[in-house]
Amino acid sequence: MVQVTVLMVTIFVGWLLLDFVKHKKLTKENVLSAGISGVVAGGLYYLLFGLL
Repeated sequence: MVQVTVLMVTIFVGWLLLDFVKHKKLTKENVLSAGISGVVAGGLYYLLFGLL
């Protein structure tokens, strides 16, 4: 479960950094999309590898 949490945070921060570099500002929409991406990636990772 720790791996899933680390993956979620890493994807969230990475997505946020990419959006910041692209748009030169942080908006609620960018933060929300990064959060959703992190949660989806973590959920899929858990379903694929956590249930084994």
